[in-house]
Amino acid sequence: MKKLLSIVLSLVMLLSVSVASINAFAAVGSIESTTKQNKIILEVNGKTSTGVSYERDPDDPRKITFTYDGDGELIGWEFPGMEEGVDYEIISEKGNNITILVSEDYEGDVIANAIVKEETTSETTKKGDKEKSPKTGAASAAGIAAMGAGAAILTALKKKEDAE
Repeated sequence: MKKLLSIVLSLVMLLSVSVASINAFAAVGSIESTTKQNKIILEVNGKTSTGVSYERDPDDPRKITFTYDGDGELIGWEFPGMEEGVDYEIISEKGNNITILVSEDYEGDVIANAIVKEETTSETTKKGDKEKSPKTGAASAAGIAAMGAGAAILTALKKKEDAE
């Protein structure tokens, strides 16, 4: 009876971990924003960068101020994929700051690209590196659970053979 119980518990554990890992993978693919705020992507010379920061107006989240904080000389700003006067309007531009108002109808990403004359390479990062999540978490857990279940089954079968 104990052997049968250990086999059943091992199978239940394997099934539980498998279902949990499947749910974890499903959740990653279906994450959606719960607000209508546009995703903001910060770039310098067309590459994702930490040299640009932004701040949303607390009273109107469509009003966004971008600031270039890098070492190079700021030449200007561009917002790829957006059309000025349709998707956004420039409210002010002073020094290394620009403030825009995103149209209520615009639902795409807001890409703020600072055009810089001489930017240092330490500021740029490979696009997407920070946003990647490890791919091994759920798979590792499922593998460990499978090994544990297999070991429990083998132990139970070995004890059964020894008993006979």
